[in-house]
Amino acid sequence: MDLDLDDFADAVTAHASRWNGAGVRWKLHRGPTRDKSAAWIVCTTTDREAQLTVWTSGEAELDLAHLSAGTVISTHYEMSTTADLTACLDELTHRLTSTPSGT
Repeated sequence: MDLDLDDFADAVTAHASRWNGAGVRWKLHRGPTRDKSAAWIVCTTTDREAQLTVWTSGEAELDLAHLSAGTVISTHYEMSTTADLTACLDELTHRLTSTPSGT
């Protein structure tokens, strides 16, 4: 999949109201334009920090830190459709808003 980073920004915006309602602080970033450009979102809650980086190649990497537990979980994704992108952001939302035993 050739991922349009504008589509990623639109998908982030679509999830923003749920994040804001759950107390998730977030910021969208874009890297420089190159052969394999990237954009990423950094999210923070009282006990979690996450960064989801997506590349125009359709690859994505989610790093999620549980601050009180001192653990970091990394997950790699290969997205081939916009539905995959939505599912990835839904998973990020779940991981940020679930109780610690549900992660």
